[in-house]
Amino acid sequence: MIISLSKKEKLFLFGKVVVAGAIMIYLFQKFQSFNYGKIFTFQNIHVMEFVFFLMCVNLYIQVNKWKAVFRKMLGELSNKKLFSSFFVGVACGSFTPGRFGEYFGRSFVIKEYPASDVISASVVDKLANMFVLVFAGLFSTMWFLSFTSLLSPTVIYSFSFLLIILLGLFIYLIYQKTTAAYFYKRIEKIRFLRKLFFHLEVLKRTNPKIVFVQLFYSTCLYVVVALQYGVLTAAFANKPLEFAFLLSGILTLFVKSFIPSISFGDLGIREGASIFFISAIGLPAEVGFLAAFSIFLFNILVPSVLGLIILITSKR
Repeated sequence: MIISLSKKEKLFLFGKVVVAGAIMIYLFQKFQSFNYGKIFTFQNIHVMEFVFFLMCVNLYIQVNKWKAVFRKMLGELSNKKLFSSFFVGVACGSFTPGRFGEYFGRSFVIKEYPASDVISASVVDKLANMFVLVFAGLFSTMWFLSFTSLLSPTVIYSFSFLLIILLGLFIYLIYQKTTAAYFYKRIEKIRFLRKLFFHLEVLKRTNPKIVFVQLFYSTCLYVVVALQYGVLTAAFANKPLEFAFLLSGILTLFVKSFIPSISFGDLGIREGASIFFISAIGLPAEVGFLAAFSIFLFNILVPSVLGLIILITSKR
């Protein structure tokens, strides 16, 4: 199956590639004095091998996460089809705003079930990721504000307590369907939350057990990504691995997720956020750039290329 793009879609994709290229050229020029040759030292090669291994673990978690939610919500399908749909989704999400193309991309190679049902399963899959990232990001923000002394400990502890209450409310709504239905109706009336309502409508029809399995997978996923980022940061900074490096990785992903996608694979956006947080904890800016760019190569580019190959070569 070959997906044909309209002229507008081609221009949009071309624009995102141009923006990504312009940002990366600027960043490479900004750090042109950096000795990139030290990236390929014997020690860092072993680090890259470990990060590649974590990439495989990352993909294993994501593929099994997708298989779990699909089979619980829709039914049985071959591992090959689910494997292909996942990677095609990654490829489609790389060049669409907010990675929304990932929802539809997964339905391209699955014809045994209605596309709307496949999209609903994808929503539950991605919503779990978003939920874990938001809470992990907010707690990491509290750490960052505490680390930089921008807020008093009292304010930080109060906000953290509020987050715990919101987490309990979310769990309560998963089990209390009647209360959740009333809550969702109220949200639907708020204009800027209407997009969220679509996701909540899908969640409302989902078995609580499925949701918690997805949350578990999502938590494991972000632990792996944070470890990738932390290991890369430590290697490029020539320092031991520190907890601050892991939290900086979570903060980078958190901030990036709220910035509109204006470039291919959010290239440049991720690196800019990483530079900010890495610089704030006292490390050179180029360390943040290299760590985030390496994450792009391993976690976005490699799966996207594989998905694009599957998308081009697959047939109806």
